Amino acid sequence: MDELDTLMDLIRQKYEVEVVPLKIGDRTLRLLQLTDFEAYIERLVDSGGVGIMDLPFWAKVWDSSFLLAWFLGKQPVVPGRRLLEIGAGMGVVGLYAALCGHRVTLSDINEDALLFARANARLNGLTEMKILKLDWNDPSPFEPYDIVFGSEVIYDRKSYPLLVRFLRRAVAPDGMIFLAKNQGLHAPRFFEELTRYFEFKEKVQEVRSCGEAEKICLYAIRRKRSVPEESGVDSAACADGGGT
Repeated sequence: MDELDTLMDLIRQKYEVEVVPLKIGDRTLRLLQLTDFEAYIERLVDSGGVGIMDLPFWAKVWDSSFLLAWFLGKQPVVPGRRLLEIGAGMGVVGLYAALCGHRVTLSDINEDALLFARANARLNGLTEMKILKLDWNDPSPFEPYDIVFGSEVIYDRKSYPLLVRFLRRAVAPDGMIFLAKNQGLHAPRFFEELTRYFEFKEKVQEVRSCGEAEKICLYAIRRKRSVPEESGVDSAACADGGGT
């Protein structure tokens, strides 16, 4: 039994799944996902004892993921440049970026999400792709990345200071951060925290999914040239904001 078969067996012990084609730009991913995400969520809620933050939102393919994946796929491939996806869930954005030639590491804190990400990497022939469990609160040092990206990762208000603190460690001094979210999700406190250390540009684009239009906000974020003294972050000139 190869690694993919082992991963599929582990996943099917807990979930009903199917492999579906997912077209983004001019490429098509093979994506392992829940057979009926909405029905699964309804059963969890009806069973009781499951809080909103415990629901497996990592298993949903968000409209923002399509836009962020397409955007990253359009960026030039630079030899040696390292990309990190945070809150990767099933890995849609990072997988697409990797298929476009980027050197990507997928990360999440949820063990089941990591199982799906590993299976999806192998389904798409990305057998050497790095996939790691990453806790934003873990102070262990690591080499910062040139680009950090994520979709729908700012939904939990309690995590805002933690996320910003992590981003300060995770991105290289001259690196970029790209985040995407639904325009309907308002997060003023996140941006208040973010702009203590970073500056950003926002672009709003309409994405159509199942015939319905959703407005998605895409953010290009870089360090400020000057930051508060207590931050401990060196100021540096940053790269251009990715065309946003």
